[in-house]
Amino acid sequence: MLTKDPVNLNYPPLFEQPHNEPENSEPVVTFSYLSRAQLCKLPKVLQRQLQDNLFGALDKHQAARLRDDTRCQYWAKDKEWKKVPYSVFKQANTRLAVYPKQTQAPTKYSGAVNNGSITSSQTALQNNTFINNTVMTPSTSAFINSQSAAQNSPQFINQQSYNQKPKKVSQPIQEHAPAVRIYKPELNSTMLLKASHTVRQNFTTHVLSAAETVEQLAQQYTGYKNANLIYDYNLGYSERKPAKAGTSLTVPNGWKLNIEGSCSNSRSVVIQWQGPTSGQITLQLEKKRPDEVSFWQHYAEVKPGLYNVTVTASGATDTTTFTVEQPTLAYEIELLDEAGEPQANMGYKIRLRNGHIITGQLDQNGYANVSGPDFENAKVSFFELDSEDWSVGKV
Repeated sequence: MLTKDPVNLNYPPLFEQPHNEPENSEPVVTFSYLSRAQLCKLPKVLQRQLQDNLFGALDKHQAARLRDDTRCQYWAKDKEWKKVPYSVFKQANTRLAVYPKQTQAPTKYSGAVNNGSITSSQTALQNNTFINNTVMTPSTSAFINSQSAAQNSPQFINQQSYNQKPKKVSQPIQEHAPAVRIYKPELNSTMLLKASHTVRQNFTTHVLSAAETVEQLAQQYTGYKNANLIYDYNLGYSERKPAKAGTSLTVPNGWKLNIEGSCSNSRSVVIQWQGPTSGQITLQLEKKRPDEVSFWQHYAEVKPGLYNVTVTASGATDTTTFTVEQPTLAYEIELLDEAGEPQANMGYKIRLRNGHIITGQLDQNGYANVSGPDFENAKVSFFELDSEDWSVGKV
């Protein structure tokens, strides 16, 4: 149109219409109907996609229009069905074109069923604010799907209290008190220095020097100058085959007494003993379950006298007192003739196991009472009588 008026370039024409379509506009697709007979002739993969409503069939005009769309699939059958390009598709006699259907995501619901109606959670989702993938807590209570909701009695909970972590309730710590007890020796008991399950002889090793003899060694350790008291514990040596200088000999050296007991809830016990000998030792115990009993024992060197023992385990204490004595054996000697008359004033000799010899004389009644710590297995003889002249009678 021609006009003399100046053209105003600041304003667009009155009837100008936009020609640009939206960039992401989807093509309008019309799908064709397939009969059941036609569907059964298709391959299994294609049948499944069509039955699941993922794809739809196209007629030849729609197939030609969408040939540049990469989402469109073209299938042709020569000997078997296979996916082909459009150039092969349009020449085939048995063919089918399919295109994906635009399925809308189903709306998710959460709520309770009440008289056949479903309460949608879209309203609750609209009230939520999402910032940096963090869900902000709504100001109202959230409706939850619970067992009571299925019974037409919906319940609500406060999301603020729901999101809080439950506080751990501190459980009271159960304390297991330590305990200790002494079994042996018993309180106020008397222990004899003789070999038993509680008392055993202590031994040590001595190297014989050139300046000493075995008899001197026996005198040093036993109190008696008898070499057999040393040779009894050393096989291969005797008075006929004496030990030479430099020989290592095992010699008796006192006695040891067993102290034993139990404890619980402790990893160690401390044993202290006081008397003619004294000492202290700490015993480490194996780890046990609470209140499980552990047993302990220790052999302590003792001499005749009164002893006091104290055992401590993690603060628990037990004590005992006992007496250690040297065993004493008594010999009663009575000498009678064949008629039963006493033989007065007869001299006698007692040879002890350690080699010591004790001599004496019977009284006017032919009687003597002799006792001592080393009279075990002692042998009696008379000076005026041969061994064949008398015998041991019945007591």
